[in-house]
Amino acid sequence: MVLLFPLFLPLAGALLVFLCRNPRVVVRVALTVGTLELAAIGIAVYSIHSWGVLQLGRYLRADGLTSFFLISLGLISALVLVYSSGYLRHVPEGRFSSLRWFYGLVFLFLFTMVAVYLSANLGMMWIFVEATTLASALLVGFYNTEGAVEAGWKYLIVCTVGIAFALFGTIAFYLAAVKGGVSPQSALDWGTLMAAAPGLVGGRELLKLAFVFVAVGYGTKVGFVPMHSWLPDAHAEAPSPISALLSAVLLNCAMYALLRFDAITSRAIGSGFSHTLLLIFGGVSLAVASLLMIVQRDLKRLLAYSSIEHMGIVAIGIGLGGTLGLLGALLHTFNHSIAKTLLFFTAGNVRENFGTLRMERIRGMALSLPWAGGALIVGGLAITGMPPFGLFVSELVILTAAFSTAHYFIAVLMLAAISVVFGALLHHFQHMLMGKSDDVPAQPALQASWLVVMGVCALCLVVLGVHIPAAFNAVLRGAMAVLQP
Repeated sequence: MVLLFPLFLPLAGALLVFLCRNPRVVVRVALTVGTLELAAIGIAVYSIHSWGVLQLGRYLRADGLTSFFLISLGLISALVLVYSSGYLRHVPEGRFSSLRWFYGLVFLFLFTMVAVYLSANLGMMWIFVEATTLASALLVGFYNTEGAVEAGWKYLIVCTVGIAFALFGTIAFYLAAVKGGVSPQSALDWGTLMAAAPGLVGGRELLKLAFVFVAVGYGTKVGFVPMHSWLPDAHAEAPSPISALLSAVLLNCAMYALLRFDAITSRAIGSGFSHTLLLIFGGVSLAVASLLMIVQRDLKRLLAYSSIEHMGIVAIGIGLGGTLGLLGALLHTFNHSIAKTLLFFTAGNVRENFGTLRMERIRGMALSLPWAGGALIVGGLAITGMPPFGLFVSELVILTAAFSTAHYFIAVLMLAAISVVFGALLHHFQHMLMGKSDDVPAQPALQASWLVVMGVCALCLVVLGVHIPAAFNAVLRGAMAVLQP
């Protein structure tokens, strides 16, 4: 029940909101189910920490790595549901873009992501990673505008093609496992493959080919350059709460899959090949995204390229390996999720009040919208890795890993890219905050729920930048223990 409850509760929530006709009841049901889901994930994480590994049959499994990613999933999804209760209050009922459809699709999306984390079988994990695309494509095109529909189709097509590469890689892993003596019935079971990995050295070339396909396939969902083209369009056109889910949770799902495959490959043939590939993808993504942030004109597209940049930093941490590299990468996934959620919530507030996300049309936020301007400053400082926020700590750990392993080019590239990003955000945000605008309404929209969720994000960033709580540190160490030999 510890595994089944957080898995199937979102399905029950989707069914309930689809059956509701009253918009107010829909919101109440969604918030109730979201609270129960957060509690169920909390119980699952505590159980995993107490018992080590939870296994249900051949297809459901949870360990320390699962619990770490479930924490960010549960927290971000709960914040999104609370924020959405105020953000979507103007959406009329009776259209496709209705509250019932929104919350129903969000719960289906949540189900697929929980299923990714709980999958014991690599083939089953692939199925649910593909299902995340199907569940979220309609959310990307939720507004039914020409741009939203185009972005939804682009997201669906590009990610489906990418995931097809991941399928080829998964099949190649299966063939390598069978060739190495693993029974066909268990050749995609992650626990079995980890135990049998040292004996798969005979399929060295096949494993290398498999990991290339996996890195390209799941890297498409992560947003690695050059497979990133879907991400800026999807983030820009989706509702702001969905942009937060895509950036803060969905990208982590694909990175989680890469971590699982990298662990098997590293144990079987050594970490040199897979880590070098991740360093290449991470370095290119970091460099390209940081430069493209300079020329962006739309706030959410700017944040989308920031997500590509930070996924590149995570990939670099994994590629550097060792205790410091892995610690920095895992910590960075969580810190990035919180910071990007805060910034996308802020973008939603900006659009609510200014009616646009074109940054050249947004002026005077510091005076006209001081609460949103403050959130923009906090989020901007956090996402560029400034102290005392959590991303400063995780980036510092990854840089330390780069210098300690003599990857000086990677360290210099990271420092240069972070400097470019800081300059780009400073340029864009100072123009949005300064000056005077006549476009802000006399009574700016201010929801209590917005202040609560944005305050939670800011508090988490500060806490993780000053001191990592013991309970969170224990979960983080448990995740690292799963991946390290």
